[in-house]
Amino acid sequence: MTQTDLKMPQFTKPRFGIYFPVLKRLVDICVSFLGLVLLVILLPFIAIAIKRDTPGPVIFSQSRIGKNMRPFKMYKFRTMLKDAEAMIDQLPPDDSSPFLQRENDPRVTRVGAFLRRFSLDELPQFWNIIRGEMSFIGPRPFVETEIGQLRPEHLRRLLIRPGLTGYAQINGRNDLSLNGRMEKDLHYVDHITMWLDIKIFVKTIWVTYTRKGAY
Repeated sequence: MTQTDLKMPQFTKPRFGIYFPVLKRLVDICVSFLGLVLLVILLPFIAIAIKRDTPGPVIFSQSRIGKNMRPFKMYKFRTMLKDAEAMIDQLPPDDSSPFLQRENDPRVTRVGAFLRRFSLDELPQFWNIIRGEMSFIGPRPFVETEIGQLRPEHLRRLLIRPGLTGYAQINGRNDLSLNGRMEKDLHYVDHITMWLDIKIFVKTIWVTYTRKGAY
């Protein structure tokens, strides 16, 4: 499936008050500003660690599918070998792939494993949030090939901006099956409120600290 083949089905839009999108966007901007300050502080140390560990760029970018099926370029600190995407066909079959990260993936570098464990690899996505391509909280964005393999009813998750963290990330993260992840994502779409966002934010701190499902 090519990008031109992607078409957003017609779904009933999530129900939220007229001011909620504005408030959510303001929160995103404020949180992202603080996140970018942290990124600037940590960037030199993370960049040196990545470059000393394995050859390749510090920042990894990849096309993802956002709200209403719009593609955007998502940024992360590189956590895999520089030719990781070309190596995917060499990996043994895995029922969870390509939707979920694999545990003990041989392409993940030593520094990359540390960054993933504490979710530090996601820090550059605060730039995506500032640009309005992502929200701080929402379903995690998929790549185009993954979107093409989802069932039509799962595409309701694309009615809202993808997030840096979300309901699935605090309720199992990579330990969830694909169906479990879709169930959590759609629960968020159907029950989106600022109060739910607050609960997800608070629990994200705990999940990041305990590193449950992080690999």
